[in-house]
Amino acid sequence: MKSITVYASVLILLLSFPSLKAQDDAISLTLLGNVLLPVGPFGEKIGPEAQITRRFGFDYGKKVGLANTGFGMGAEIRKGVLAKNLAWVISAKCLVNPAEASKITSFFREVLGDTVDISFDFGRWINIPVFTGFYYSRGFGKSLSLYGTVQTGINITRQPYRRATVAGKLVEETTFKFTPDFGFEAGFGIELWKKYNLGVRYLNLSSPRYEGSRRLNEIFFTSIPKRVMNVDGDERPISMLMVFLGYTL
Repeated sequence: MKSITVYASVLILLLSFPSLKAQDDAISLTLLGNVLLPVGPFGEKIGPEAQITRRFGFDYGKKVGLANTGFGMGAEIRKGVLAKNLAWVISAKCLVNPAEASKITSFFREVLGDTVDISFDFGRWINIPVFTGFYYSRGFGKSLSLYGTVQTGINITRQPYRRATVAGKLVEETTFKFTPDFGFEAGFGIELWKKYNLGVRYLNLSSPRYEGSRRLNEIFFTSIPKRVMNVDGDERPISMLMVFLGYTL
């Protein structure tokens, strides 16, 4: 039900784009390259409640994202609407943040002691926000414009896989499915010669509740109810600062 509501909301917004009364019929397309800086729990590398559970494997801490600085790319379409200097914008981006395993590895090596050769391997966060909203700019001469933008929509997201290995043997592997959720972004920047775009935006991509599966090794986790179990409702808040450089075609 939630995914249907998400998709329906964005579809309505996208369909409304060509119907808005435009002040300027010109449509501009900007390509973006992004550097992604995790903030809040998304960037924490271990949680305060990290522990080893006998029945369900490793717990890295509630809501921590383990995310490192990442990179992304995207595109924005803008069309003037309603008032001077105001544009309707539709954007899509692909954002990738690697997950950090070193602090988790150090923590559990200390918990288990030097006799247990344990290591962890994590994948990458993937977020694909498809947003729409408004873009307001103010020109200063022919070469410089300042702008602000606010957008909202859906985010298709997947949490990184997690693997734990002891003495070369895989003792835990957790994988996740893609899931939709809401999000928003707000930011500001400058345009030079109506071609180059440099700015900063804050992205809050909500707190998705991920589903997936976890496979455990019964030799290491001797009290597990079963080897493969479902992961249901693993909540991880996602927020980041996006610094980007764009080029308008």
